[in-house]
Amino acid sequence: MTKPLSPDIIYNEFLNGDLDKEKAAELLISLIELSEIAKTRIKSLGLLKRIGHVTPKIYKLLEDCSVSDENALVRATTVDILINNYLEESLNLLQWSIEHDKSPMVIKTIIDFFETNENSKYKPINKKLTHWIKEFSSTIGVTPSESRFFLDIEAIFARDKGNYEIKPQSYKHFEILSDIKGGEPWLLIKDDHVEILNFTYFNWKFIKENEDIINSLIDLNDLDIYFKTVNKFTTDTNNQAIPASIGNLTSIKKLILRRNLIQTLPTSVSNLKLLKVLDLSYNNLNKIPPILTSLNSLEKVNLKHNGFQIIPDSLREFLNSLTEFLI
Repeated sequence: MTKPLSPDIIYNEFLNGDLDKEKAAELLISLIELSEIAKTRIKSLGLLKRIGHVTPKIYKLLEDCSVSDENALVRATTVDILINNYLEESLNLLQWSIEHDKSPMVIKTIIDFFETNENSKYKPINKKLTHWIKEFSSTIGVTPSESRFFLDIEAIFARDKGNYEIKPQSYKHFEILSDIKGGEPWLLIKDDHVEILNFTYFNWKFIKENEDIINSLIDLNDLDIYFKTVNKFTTDTNNQAIPASIGNLTSIKKLILRRNLIQTLPTSVSNLKLLKVLDLSYNNLNKIPPILTSLNSLEKVNLKHNGFQIIPDSLREFLNSLTEFLI
């Protein structure tokens, strides 16, 4: 029995020379058009990009996918190909996506490309992006620069839940939640700047998915214990990467990133010159991040329950100079 066509089979036959570029692209197009499985469409789109076959027919397919595919990751993948292979033809379409698409993955894909591209012919699309960012940051209550971190977090939520729509208003919940009743909030914003961020991905994801029980959670005396119980039953064990845009939170004084399964810290953390308290406990760090020495205001660090036991000599003097250091 002949195996059913899959994106990998098509691509491997292309690599082996059994299919030319045109035929391979034609077969991938058929999978994108006919498959009801989002993962198959996403994989086919990715391989279509690798093959690099550029035709009006493919552009029309991508145009249709970017507007009408129900899966946000399919649309984001499509927009990425349009930007890289059909930029001039798709400028109006990209403007439409900025105005109408509610997926943070799609918006992030567009911003990632255009934020460093100041070509005058892209002025209309940059104007729309500036307006979008201004509205997004205003809803959260932070500067446009700091809002980039929240957009990246939104995109991570969307990655794990395909049709997730952007929810800047939900960050108001994190301003009234705290681990202990009457304690510091998960998110403290003053004068449009983040001063405290207590970010545990699994906890924030739970809130995003259960906004209807916020009032009940506020009444709990110890929310941390509640989430420890909830997380015992989670099947999500993926390591979380903290976005590099965390370095945009330049006014932050307290940063809690415990229980995120973090393996590394982005180098942009060195921008957090006002940071006094850093909690990286219960993660998967296999060494003490050397970047800590660049944080001149740092007073307290918690590194308990990670994958290391030894303090390198190069860090020992710095860590001993802190008011509090836990390992």
